[in-house]
Formats: sequence, structure tokens, C-alpha cells
Amino acid sequence: MPTSVILVLISFAVMAAAWALKKRHSLHIGLMSSVMLFDMLFPIWLYLTHDWIKRLIDHGELLSFLVWTHLFLILTLYSLYVLQVQAGRGMLSGNAAMRPSHRLQSRGILIVRIFVFISGALLIAPD
Repeated sequence: MPTSVILVLISFAVMAAAWALKKRHSLHIGLMSSVMLFDMLFPIWLYLTHDWIKRLIDHGELLSFLVWTHLFLILTLYSLYVLQVQAGRGMLSGNAAMRPSHRLQSRGILIVRIFVFISGALLIAPD
């Protein structure tokens, strides 16, 4: 199994732990922050460890529907993270009205993360 798949599966386990510990706010925030940071740094790691010029330009995958789908799923995930952090900060400041949107966004994040993982797994080039 490629290292990238293992790392992403570990990040899902951390996300599950954060969900299980949602009543312990400081631990929940720390775990989810680490998942968000992982999701922002993971593309950099992939860029540094793979030959993307050869793959995207030479092999012509830049125009692939799957590549663009994956990219827009990642951008959607980042947008949901921004909304999630705003709702979480509102909850920490005592605004209980933010709780339903925070809960709904968490479901969206899980669904979009799963689709990012699936589309990314489909893009793994066999060696």
C-alpha cells in the first residue's frame, strides 16, 4: 500500500478520535487542527515526492476530468474548513446558535474528505 494511502487513513483515524472527543473541547480542537494542517501540507509533500511534470504534462493528464474533480473537491474541503473554524470560534465565544451549522459542516467535511481520498486513490500511478 502506498505511503500516501497510509498517511491519509491515519488522518481519518485522528478525525474519528476528534469526533469521539468532541466534549473535550481543547483536545477536539487540537486533533481537528492537526487534520486540517495535514490536509493543507499533504499536497506539498506529494509535490515534493512525485514527478508531476512528467505525469501531468508529458502524459497529458492535466486535462483529465479526474484531476480537475480532485482539485475542486480539495478546494471545497478547504472552504468547508474555513466555515467550520468560523462556527467553532463562534461556539467558543458562547454563541450556541452556531452549533447546528458546525455539526452540519462536520458531516460535509467527512463526505468531501472521503471523496477527496477516493479520487486521489484513483489518481495513484502504478509503479
